[in-house]
Amino acid sequence: MNRAYWILIAFLTFLSGCSPLKRMTVLIQMAPDQEFNFKSSILRNYERKTSIKVNVIKYDNVDSIESYLKKYSGKINLVNIPFDKGSLLMNRGYFKPLDSFLNSEELRFFTSNYLLSSFGMVDGRATLIPRHFETQLLVYSKSMVKDAIQKWPQLRDEINNEVKKYNGFGLPVSYNLESDPNKWDYYDILVIGLIWVKSSHDEIKGGRIAYAGGGSNELAIRIEDCVTQLNGDSSNIIKCKGDPVIDAMHWEAVYAASGIYHKYMFNSTYGRVELMKGFASGQIFLGIMSQLDYFSLHGTGHEDSRGMLKNPSDIAVALIPSACSVELDDRSEPVRVGTRSIRTSGWWWAIPYNASSIMLSYRLAGFITDTSSQLNECTHYGLIPVRKEVLSNMAGLVKEPWMKDAFEVAFRQLVHNGTASMRDYPNSEKIRTLYIDLWYTVIGKRMWADGGGMYPDRNYIKHIIESQYAPRALKF
Repeated sequence: MNRAYWILIAFLTFLSGCSPLKRMTVLIQMAPDQEFNFKSSILRNYERKTSIKVNVIKYDNVDSIESYLKKYSGKINLVNIPFDKGSLLMNRGYFKPLDSFLNSEELRFFTSNYLLSSFGMVDGRATLIPRHFETQLLVYSKSMVKDAIQKWPQLRDEINNEVKKYNGFGLPVSYNLESDPNKWDYYDILVIGLIWVKSSHDEIKGGRIAYAGGGSNELAIRIEDCVTQLNGDSSNIIKCKGDPVIDAMHWEAVYAASGIYHKYMFNSTYGRVELMKGFASGQIFLGIMSQLDYFSLHGTGHEDSRGMLKNPSDIAVALIPSACSVELDDRSEPVRVGTRSIRTSGWWWAIPYNASSIMLSYRLAGFITDTSSQLNECTHYGLIPVRKEVLSNMAGLVKEPWMKDAFEVAFRQLVHNGTASMRDYPNSEKIRTLYIDLWYTVIGKRMWADGGGMYPDRNYIKHIIESQYAPRALKF
């Protein structure tokens, strides 16, 4: 009788739902196709394996994260945030440091297995968990680069005379156009752009180089990256001041004055999508875009990523060209030499300080970033993996040669980037709006020389920056 009694109690308890499935909530913002895959594939697999239901809440934009964390205080287990919002929210105490609940062995595992985990530290304490990394890459048409290199010897003298108009000397004395775009610098971009300008392709003449312009953040971020490459720091960017800022705008003026930029890049609506369409239509031969946009342009073979190119095998990626000054010294070499280092961006997972089931939150983040989940997202969308074991096994995990090359170049770019990463800073949106305005004033309106001169004058550009834009930045 006693045995039958306890069996009955257990059965009634099961029916009454006294032991319901556990539930968790994640706060996210993702591209629609990434979000669909995240929910229908990765979270679905997690729910099947753990019997834990995961609810998804979407926030409106990156500036609304804080309001959502307040609105759903105590109810969020994980939130994904972009690099440039991480430090701001961490310093305001929204997230739980990992060492407050992980033991020393678990913490060692985290720091030794995740790439760039040091970027997510607050006061020396690991706090943010990497989701994926992003970086900008040089994207180019292999056939058009090959064609330009073949034409280089006969055009060298003509191009040297053209370059003399912009720096008073001509090409650096040791200059030669490398056949490998991974070895290029800013002068190589000018040279190959001029070769295309002086050549006829499909009876269309003009500039064939572009990046996302318009009134978008991409334009401002590109300028800030140039400043970083030219040995500038956050102080130069925030104050809009110093040689790195002046050199960056000087190069932009030279590129525009020489005609190597595609004319549509100056349109206020020319953004990331337009740049990809430019490649697809054969109007653009070379540009700068993220590895995510490169994967979208190329296509991965998935139903929602078929690509935009008629001949995707003609497109490839390379490292960001190394920076230098337009100015040459008395030896005919650049006065200032920079790097290939731009700022790494991407997204984090963070555990709110008042989340329920802290360890479950951490384990969910671990599942999302394990080999299977990472491979799913990386090969589908071009996300750079965050786990060392995934990256080290990429050669065996990824079948497509073009995809292997893309990940290899992207990781090499991350190495060049070093500790430079996208970080939020006070009034960042106002600063970026200022750089967009600066670009359209000096470059768009061709105000790069006194009296509307044809050839950019670095001293005049310096005057514009120091008299009009540095004072505005100081007010921020």
